[in-house]
Amino acid sequence: MNDFTDAMDRQLEGLEFVSSGAIAGCPECWGGFTDQDDDNAREIAEEPSFSWASCDSCGSHLGGDRHPAHGWLTIDAKPAPLHLEQVDTLVHLDICTDCLMYLANGDEPEEGALR
Repeated sequence: MNDFTDAMDRQLEGLEFVSSGAIAGCPECWGGFTDQDDDNAREIAEEPSFSWASCDSCGSHLGGDRHPAHGWLTIDAKPAPLHLEQVDTLVHLDICTDCLMYLANGDEPEEGALR
């Protein structure tokens, strides 16, 4: 483990998996597009956008491209005594290019690249 993977582990704690890319049905990815089978809409949903917001995966505070990604969170909801229920939730993430490359290919950034 190194600083980069340690930061990702802290930021993504509790998520069962993280996958890069837009997912059909995610309102943050698709915005106002209603036809998610439209190739143009899919291309736009996958496009990165520049942001000064920190990366949801590694926590980097440097500005840069943010790519869509998603994680799966299972929460134990206990609405009343003796009623145990699990709630599964899809979580939208905006991740930096370093995290995208790590999630997609396992490529870690060069040492010192973590901000």
